[in-house]
Amino acid sequence: MKADCTFSLEELPCLADHQLDGTPFVPMAMIVDELARRFSLNCCCFTDIEVKTPVMLRRRLAKTLVCTCDEQTSSLQDENGNLHAILTKGANIVADGGFVLAAPRDAIPSALLKKQLYPALLFHGPTFQADFVFYEFNRQTVVVELSDFSPANPSLGRYAQNQSVPIVLFDLLLQAAGLHLMAFSDTYGLPTACASLSIFNRQPVGNVLVRVTCHESDLYSIIAGDATGKPVMTCSGLRFARSVRKIEADKKDILKELTR
Repeated sequence: MKADCTFSLEELPCLADHQLDGTPFVPMAMIVDELARRFSLNCCCFTDIEVKTPVMLRRRLAKTLVCTCDEQTSSLQDENGNLHAILTKGANIVADGGFVLAAPRDAIPSALLKKQLYPALLFHGPTFQADFVFYEFNRQTVVVELSDFSPANPSLGRYAQNQSVPIVLFDLLLQAAGLHLMAFSDTYGLPTACASLSIFNRQPVGNVLVRVTCHESDLYSIIAGDATGKPVMTCSGLRFARSVRKIEADKKDILKELTR
C-alpha cells in the first residue's frame, strides 16, 4: 500500500515551533506516529525505528513524501525513492502488573520550568512543552517528573486526533534524553533511531514519571509511568545523531546545575 503524505505549515502549524536555523523540521515523534498509524490502532509495539534523513521544509515549502506499508514495515520515501524513515511492526506485549520507579521523591528536586527550557535550552516552541522536575541527574540515570503538558494539543493540526503514538509525550521523553546528552556533550544531537517502542497508555492522566538510563556508546532506554506506577511508554536502544553545532556556554551553565 502506498499513499502520499504531505507535511506543511498549513496542515501542521506546530512545525513553525520546531526549527533548525530557521527551517521547520518534522520531529521524530511525529514521523514515528505517521509510520505507526499505517497499522491498525491496536498495534502498540514497534521495532527498528530509524530516521535516516530529516524531513525539513526548505524555504518553508510543503514537503510531500510517499508512505509505503506492508503487513510488517512502514517507510517514508521521497519522490526519487530515497528513504527518509522506516519502522517495523512489533509483537504486542502486555504489561505484567506495572512497575514502580524508585525515585527519591522526598529529596529536594531541581526544576527546569517551561520559561527556562523554551527556548533557553531547546529549539521547541510553545507546542510540545512541559515542566521538568528532576529527582536524579547523573552520568547514568535521569529521573524526572513531567507536568503541565497537554497530550491532545489542538495545535498539532491533523495529528490532534487518533494518534497511534502519543506525539507530545513521546517528544517529551526524547527531550529528557536529549537534555542528558547535552549535559555531558559539547555538541547538539537529534534523536534518529530506537530499537523498540511500546505504548501502554495513549492518554495518561496527570503527571508522568520518567527514568532515562544511559548505556555504553550513548544508547538510551526510557521508562515512563503514571502517578500510580502503571506503565505508560517504554523505549529502548535510543540513539542520537551528533551535530557539529556547539552548545552555547549559557545553556551549559543551566545544565551544570542539574549535575551537581
